[in-house]
Amino acid sequence: EKQAVNPTNFDHIPSYSDEKEGVVNAVIETPALTRHKFAFEPNYGLMLLKHTLALGLRWPYDYGFIPQTLADDGDPEDILVLNDEPTFSGCMLEVRVLGVVRLAKNDVENDRIVGCPTRKSGVSLTTDAFNDIDDLPKELLAGIERFLVEYSETEGNKIDLKSVGSRKKALKLIEEARRTFFKSKGD
Repeated sequence: EKQAVNPTNFDHIPSYSDEKEGVVNAVIETPALTRHKFAFEPNYGLMLLKHTLALGLRWPYDYGFIPQTLADDGDPEDILVLNDEPTFSGCMLEVRVLGVVRLAKNDVENDRIVGCPTRKSGVSLTTDAFNDIDDLPKELLAGIERFLVEYSETEGNKIDLKSVGSRKKALKLIEEARRTFFKSKGD
């Protein structure tokens, strides 16, 4: 029997940051401003280059997953991180949950949690004023929705934009995905 190699221990990273309500740990797969789409490959413990966007297109946001979650599509819960600067593949950061963009991809629920880095004393970020997805400028939220639909459709997927949910709804979805993850592990 072939044994899987997974030196990353991503499954051991808690979903939530210690003692900070509404803050999750996120692992970035695809950093902002790259044409490449990366995805964690658990069989090897590495980031896999899944595809490259067309010339002139770039990922506008850091994109990754919340550890110790399992979404309806069989992958960890996706998270889109609004940040002033891109991070890098494999970077873990604390993210304040703002809300969720509810999507169906090929008729399977495939939501995207939306968040931003935690506030840091002495450092100002453009996202510091956001507490809930309703705080985002309308144009920014429309751009997020448009990007999530268009990039996935260029991959040949059928995308249904269902709704945008509040921070409270996003945290509820994360908790459901955590329960599913632990149930799948027999915990």
